[in-house]
Amino acid sequence: EATPMGPTIEIWPGDTLKITLKNRLKPPKVSTSGVHNYFHDFQVTNVHTHGLHIGGEMPADSVFISVEPGEDFDYVYHIPEDHMPGTHWYHPHKHGSTAAHAGGGGVGMIIVRDPPGTLPKFLE
Repeated sequence: EATPMGPTIEIWPGDTLKITLKNRLKPPKVSTSGVHNYFHDFQVTNVHTHGLHIGGEMPADSVFISVEPGEDFDYVYHIPEDHMPGTHWYHPHKHGSTAAHAGGGGVGMIIVRDPPGTLPKFLE
């Protein structure tokens, strides 16, 4: 089923979230890899989150990961046991193409669920 954005991911405090990013973007006919301060590298991508209290090192939330066309990358996010519940989001964050990828629908929500017994019964 087609949607205007990526899937919503639901996790719990203490979970380990694993995402395999499969870059199936087509290689460009003209290289823009040496261009700076302009849009470039539209075929390269990665994943970045907002709101999660996780490390910024590989294989988690490093914005410096570059997944080239035809490559896969396995992200592993260790969600702390005491992580605050809430709605967060993810998007591609390859410098030079972030706006094109995110604006094109490469975004999604991450919901950290409330642990059992923390909400009033009528909300659980």
